[in-house]
Amino acid sequence: MKLHGVLVGINRYQDERIDTLQYAATDAKRFYGQLVSSLAAEDVSLQLLTDEQATRKAILMAIGELLPRQAGPEDVVLLYFAGHGSPETGEAPDRVSRYLIAHDTEYEAIFATGLDLERDLIRLVQRILARLVVVILDTCFSGRAGGRTFEGPVLHNRRTGFRRLVRPKPRLRDLPLGEGRIILAACDDDEVAHEDGRLRQGVFTYFLQRALSNAEEDPSDTSSEATISLSRLYERVAESVVAFTRGLQHPVLNGRLSLARLPLLNLPEH
Repeated sequence: MKLHGVLVGINRYQDERIDTLQYAATDAKRFYGQLVSSLAAEDVSLQLLTDEQATRKAILMAIGELLPRQAGPEDVVLLYFAGHGSPETGEAPDRVSRYLIAHDTEYEAIFATGLDLERDLIRLVQRILARLVVVILDTCFSGRAGGRTFEGPVLHNRRTGFRRLVRPKPRLRDLPLGEGRIILAACDDDEVAHEDGRLRQGVFTYFLQRALSNAEEDPSDTSSEATISLSRLYERVAESVVAFTRGLQHPVLNGRLSLARLPLLNLPEH
């Protein structure tokens, strides 16, 4: 069993009309480092794409071409994206789609140059035969100002008229990781995925990494489990994010899971 991952973090965008972010690339790098430092080298195969590396083609190649060749039916796949999302009209004039914004996405052509969450990402995941695929999105699609989102031109025009814990490195073959297809997103559709200057990270990713390291575990709990269930992971992250943002951001879990778990990791280095 092996954990394959593609981690994407984008602060800077080729199109100057797309605002620069502060911590998305750093979040991806920290998550990458956390995985590498926590798991046996022979059990992980990771690709990190940040800023100029994270073009639409590079993301499609990494997830749609390389992963299906590398990941076997008993493996685990982790896909992580930190960067801008945007709502925009799709094929039908009355349909608003959700897009992940690549480094080379064009502001005036989001439909053609972004990654449609339903049309593109779901199709890519379906090409992967791994037993467990976990998609983590620290982005948002509300179109509101601030955070990891922006309103594309078509939707804008439509709306304008109206308005440090150390553990031995576990071997994945010894861990019961279950199966499923899961998307864990930073917030609900009408909310903003916040970045925070005090944390120097996206709020969602900060608490995700802490939950994966068991940093908030009750010290009286002496269990030595090496994994955390996806449902428990979601509960911990959601509770922490909601409390930290005072109810402004609610992480969302979607998909199908059967006893799905992830290995616990070391605390990330800052």
